[in-house]
Amino acid sequence: MPEISRFMGMVIQMYYRDHVLPHIHIRDAETTCTIDLDGNILGGKLPLHKLHIIQRWMTLHKKELERNWNLVKDKELPERIAPWE
Repeated sequence: MPEISRFMGMVIQMYYRDHVLPHIHIRDAETTCTIDLDGNILGGKLPLHKLHIIQRWMTLHKKELERNWNLVKDKELPERIAPWE
C-alpha cells in the first residue's frame, strides 16, 4: 500500500482501492486508524497524543493530502509528504 509519510512510529498510507470519502490510514505497532481529511476518525483507534499530532500534521499538509487523494483515485502513486518535525 502506498506510504505517504512515516514518523513517531506511525506509517501513513493512502490506498488505491478505497472509493469512499478522502481519508488516510495510520498504523503503528499496536493500533490502526482511518481518518478523513478533516481529521475525523472513521474507524480504529490511536492514542490521543498521536491523534492530535496526526491532526496537526494533516492541517499543515491539507493541500498535499487532497492532491494525493486525487492521484490515488486515478490509480497513480501518491507523493511523499514531509513527516512531523
